[in-house]
Amino acid sequence: MNVYRKHCLLTLSAIAITTLLTACNNPPVSDQHLQDQAAKATEEAKQQSKEALAQARVAAANAERAVNDVAAGVKQGLNTKTPADGRVDLNGASEADLAALPGISVHKAKQIIDHRPYAATHDLVKDGLLSEDQFDALAPKITVH
Repeated sequence: MNVYRKHCLLTLSAIAITTLLTACNNPPVSDQHLQDQAAKATEEAKQQSKEALAQARVAAANAERAVNDVAAGVKQGLNTKTPADGRVDLNGASEADLAALPGISVHKAKQIIDHRPYAATHDLVKDGLLSEDQFDALAPKITVH
């Protein structure tokens, strides 16, 4: 049963119970009095229903956001290509994996990604992304596949 249906069922139950309790506890002076009490109880239940629905929508949006965040993390984990030897693959690593390398900033990681694909690790120097000294420091930690 979806949230809306549950909410409607609870609202109708609340209206019925409130009406019965009001009728039993306070004998109506007239039929009009009973109608007024029922109308008031219905209006209160309707307002509570609107508030509950708004809260349910917020909760659903938060849950959807959390599910999407988890899915994005799983996707990123599946797409991260780290060879068995632990070196970072320049052609498949995420921005975060590249930025975790010594001397590689987030900006530099984005540039590396923008220049893909690489035929060899030394293409970083050839493409002007790293100096020869920077490359020498990274060479043991990177690979291309």
